[in-house]
Amino acid sequence: MTSIRPLLVMALPAVLAAACASPTPAPKAAPAAPKATASVDSGSGRTESTDPGYEPQSKASDDAGAPKASVAGGAKATAKKKAAAKKAVYNNKMPKNFTRYNAPGAYNVNKLLYPRREIVGVFTKDNSGGTPISRANALGKKIGKKPNMIKTFVNWGGGFDINWAQSVWRNGSIPQFELELRTFDITMRDIAKGEQDDYIRQLAVAIRAANVPVTFSPFHEFNGDWYEWGWCGEYKADYNACKQNPRNTPSDFKGAWKRMHNIFRAMGATNAIWLWQANQIGARPKVPLKPFWPGSSYVDWVGVVGYYQDPAKKWISSFEKIFRPTFVQVRKFTKKPILIPEVGSWVGKRRNTDIKDFLAGVARYPNVIGFIWFNEKKVGTNETDWRIEWSQSSVNTFKASLKKGAFGFNPKHPTWPSGK
Repeated sequence: MTSIRPLLVMALPAVLAAACASPTPAPKAAPAAPKATASVDSGSGRTESTDPGYEPQSKASDDAGAPKASVAGGAKATAKKKAAAKKAVYNNKMPKNFTRYNAPGAYNVNKLLYPRREIVGVFTKDNSGGTPISRANALGKKIGKKPNMIKTFVNWGGGFDINWAQSVWRNGSIPQFELELRTFDITMRDIAKGEQDDYIRQLAVAIRAANVPVTFSPFHEFNGDWYEWGWCGEYKADYNACKQNPRNTPSDFKGAWKRMHNIFRAMGATNAIWLWQANQIGARPKVPLKPFWPGSSYVDWVGVVGYYQDPAKKWISSFEKIFRPTFVQVRKFTKKPILIPEVGSWVGKRRNTDIKDFLAGVARYPNVIGFIWFNEKKVGTNETDWRIEWSQSSVNTFKASLKKGAFGFNPKHPTWPSGK
């Protein structure tokens, strides 16, 4: 079963730099906007399917600099469930041999990559007044934890808003910039071949000019066929990825990702935290993730998107069934920290149970560093009011569940002595 989310529209001012012919030192001022006319929109496909079953845990081959941490949860979580309920589980510490290049003068994000407490992030649609920051703060007051990550979506050709990023950071939150490619005119292969280098440089220069941590995620849910940049696989030919000509391949994805990463590094934009995010594999169980993996040196965090969908359709509906199979597959080729960059729960009688189950799941996995709740009211097929404040009961349940785990921290002061 598949559901495709309609486009979200969230305009950001186009604040981009003039393209650079070769790597140059970071600019002192915000770059000027280019003449690009691409539209700015946003969205994310959500799909659920029957439970694909658990894959057995195996010793994964460690990437360079990866922490020696296995997938927690499952049998281990069951054995420690009562203890974990009484004592918060903190995330894995940064490995002693961890290294990551940081350009001179750029904000050093290393201390943020292995947070001891959970990230509590949010995406809010601009349909209820205020700003992304004011809406996030208002939600924080209701649930008892101020969101420390705020997401936005921008389509290819759109700008990176330096003022937005700096304002989010001043608020005590990490900006999360989701870059989409909602067009058939530009392919992943084009990007990999260097035909979009000017735009990539402009983004890199703007992010470097902001000089605050930015969680940067291009081409999310690449293992699905509902996006133009996705993988067609063996599914319906009328899906967006299957209409792409030529169709995207895992090699195209890796080539595009590496080229972007290399340009960002050359431009000194090492304040970008690279988030590689897949949709949970239950939606497309025949599509393996490893062929899309660009390598440890090109990724900071692994993202796994998943939703608690309509219970009437009897799709997978627990943390262990939605997320764990993907965790197990990912752990076969990397030990990078895991972020859940999109999650929500269907409205109805099961909502409170879903919230409890999800937050308890995040809390018991030490290599899952947090989540971003998709806090928007949607209308359409397989859509619902995903907002936490759908009901006061949901708010109360969310607030009580957050108290049971090591949730929330100030990104400007992320170090917690002894993990507390």
